Amino acid sequence: MIKKLFILAITAFILVSCQESLEERAAREAREVTEEKCPMPVGNNMYLDSIVFDITSLTQTQYFRFIGDTDNDSMVVAMRDTDLKGALILELKNTTTYKTLMKRGVNFRYVYRSTKDRKKTYFDFIITKADYGQSK
Repeated sequence: MIKKLFILAITAFILVSCQESLEERAAREAREVTEEKCPMPVGNNMYLDSIVFDITSLTQTQYFRFIGDTDNDSMVVAMRDTDLKGALILELKNTTTYKTLMKRGVNFRYVYRSTKDRKKTYFDFIITKADYGQSK
């Protein structure tokens, strides 16, 4: 009887210890998408270069780059007059795959860069729980 309980306890311990946390899973999935699918076109003149999930800060960062006609200062200045951050918040709220991360209070960072000048960043938004209005 004691031997059976010991084996059951060890089995339960192994099963619990092998499971990923939400944060570990998010980091792994971000890495897999980056390795398998990036760079990925995501509309006119834009690519998703990578996704990174930082466990310590609970931040998912998506790195985009403009190409072609949109990769210039005048186009980006025109885009600044739009509510790009508001559109990103709305997209988060309407995308079911982000619901679990939002319930955890994850931050979402969007970085938009130039292809012509890799050092140039056009936009860098961080959307927090206060922005998307989720409670734990």
